[in-house]
Amino acid sequence: MTDQATEKARLQADKSTLLAELGASIYHQYRLGQLYSEELEDYAKRLQKIDDLLHRLREQDELHKTCTCGAVVGESDTYCHACGQTLSFLKQDHQDDACINCGTYLLVGATFCHVCGMRHEEVSS
Repeated sequence: MTDQATEKARLQADKSTLLAELGASIYHQYRLGQLYSEELEDYAKRLQKIDDLLHRLREQDELHKTCTCGAVVGESDTYCHACGQTLSFLKQDHQDDACINCGTYLLVGATFCHVCGMRHEEVSS
């Protein structure tokens, strides 16, 4: 590869990185309600579908939790059967409040929904 081709590839990679960062920033501002356009709404809906799918996949992964020792443990287990460690670090506490945008139950103390990123007023738990 010539020096010119190498430089062209590096610049293209830098441009792609900056565009991805710009897109993430715009999406974040949109989710916070600081920016709106119909075009952004279309992208946001498509991203929401992907977020929902990712959340479902994460929930499926959580059915197969592992201890820090590597042993697979059950969701209701309190102690690891292999090393005896307390498994409280695997439990995520949820609030009774659901996200107004996607319906997912919010984590305790969460200001943002962990699925769609929608901002919520801080709820005392």
